[in-house]
Amino acid sequence: MFLTSAQRKSLMETTMPRKGAGSRIAAIDAVVARLRHENPNAFHSAQSLEQRVFFHAPDSDIPHLAAIKLQPDIPPRQDGSVD
Repeated sequence: MFLTSAQRKSLMETTMPRKGAGSRIAAIDAVVARLRHENPNAFHSAQSLEQRVFFHAPDSDIPHLAAIKLQPDIPPRQDGSVD
């Protein structure tokens, strides 16, 4: 199942920066919560993620079946930071 055209439009409009707008993150979270309620099958569940194959390996806390391209091990810099 997918988001309807109107639902996608609603989500895209929420992501656009507006002058004087408060927290866009909170607005996006509110729209996503509404969309999850209206159309839950359009979103992955833990069970559906466990069956998903990603091209790039996701972070370790995201369940998945496989990844085509694993995340490279990036050594820390001398100052301890990473790119």
